[in-house]
Amino acid sequence: MSTTYSRRQRMWLAFLALFFLPLWVALTAQTDAPQSYPFLPYHPIRVYKVVSTYAELQFNKLMRLVPLFGHFARFQLTNSKKTDMIKNVAYGRGSNLLDIYIGTTPSSPLALDHSDDDNDSEHTVESNGSPVIIYVYGGAWDAGHKSMMMPMAQNLANQGYIVVVPDYTRYPRAKIEDMVSDVQDAVNWTVQTVTRYGGDPSNIFLMGSGSGAHVASLAVMHDAVEQLGCVPVPAVEGDTTPLVKIPSWPELPTDMGRKVGSQRFKERVQGLILFSGVFDITFYYAYLHKRGIEEVSAMPRVMHQSASNYLACSPSWLLASATAALETTELLEQVLPNSILIIHGEQDRLIPAHSSQTLFDLLCTAEIPNIKFKVYTGQSHLDPAIDLVLPSNPITSALLNDISDVVRPTPGTGASTPNGLLEEDDYVKHHQDQYTKDFSDSLQDTVLAY
Repeated sequence: MSTTYSRRQRMWLAFLALFFLPLWVALTAQTDAPQSYPFLPYHPIRVYKVVSTYAELQFNKLMRLVPLFGHFARFQLTNSKKTDMIKNVAYGRGSNLLDIYIGTTPSSPLALDHSDDDNDSEHTVESNGSPVIIYVYGGAWDAGHKSMMMPMAQNLANQGYIVVVPDYTRYPRAKIEDMVSDVQDAVNWTVQTVTRYGGDPSNIFLMGSGSGAHVASLAVMHDAVEQLGCVPVPAVEGDTTPLVKIPSWPELPTDMGRKVGSQRFKERVQGLILFSGVFDITFYYAYLHKRGIEEVSAMPRVMHQSASNYLACSPSWLLASATAALETTELLEQVLPNSILIIHGEQDRLIPAHSSQTLFDLLCTAEIPNIKFKVYTGQSHLDPAIDLVLPSNPITSALLNDISDVVRPTPGTGASTPNGLLEEDDYVKHHQDQYTKDFSDSLQDTVLAY
């Protein structure tokens, strides 16, 4: 007996299929999912959590990105001639490409002819000492493209910065160690080449948002503790997964760095600018598990799906372990960047602001000369990065001022006070004890989730 549907019923079926098809793909089309079906335990609560989270993310993207197109079109018409852009320059050991943005200002007029850009073409300009920002975009470790960052990069370039936006290998083609390696290559390429575009190779800032902030901070924090010879080895009971190997930085062609005693520490970047980042992978996995979406997130697979590797890939854990292992935090000050800006949206439900707060507290114990942490009221996960695209937005001015305070610090700009209520030694001990407890609680949730 055949079943016939009315026109209205067919329309409803088509609508439901259109809405749930992307969700079905996300649930089932996993690159390294379990061998047996179903890929996920289709418990009603889990399905509800995944569907609601998916709908929330799509709604937030729609509400923020649709109005952006009009602003972007107007921005392009009125500002495109003020920025010189060099596209698809090869860098590093793979087939990755990067774009360079050079804004012309009255103090630094640049006019480059790049009509025949290729990997071998020369674009030499006299260096004007402009600060350099390397932007590592986010995208949950498995999405994104450098071309999507063009309006933000143009806006930053018009503030007088040389902006480098590299593409980097993402999941499923790469895992965390490959992404870190690509960021290292982008930094080394910039150190060697940026003077040709008017940049100062001794004044490079690494900027990242979301997962890009995690990759950028991991590259810098791991390098710092490695230089001090105190890279911690996590040992989680019952976890026999091979430990991820975060690559060491390639040697710099010049003798850049700061000399402390008989040692010279490599100075890769002058500063970090981190938007809405993930810095505690263990805590973040526990957070995803509570929301019921850890199975559809690329993050666990990027970090090799083990509790030990979640610790090894957590910049905050690396920093906390090094602080506990060293007799004095003065050495950390020598190997960490001089300036660090951390920004998070108060209403970020994708990556809680707790992640940024913890990293900031730990960095304060290292007495970084110029460190700033700012939580923007009413802002969600995408907002801080998107607001940098719109020059006319009131929040954009505040963000640009925050960036300028770190990139171009004035005598009045100094380190933020970690806690005005406790003496420094008491604060360090108090925070280390609290941080150990937070990680233990998150780790227990993580182990129980397997």
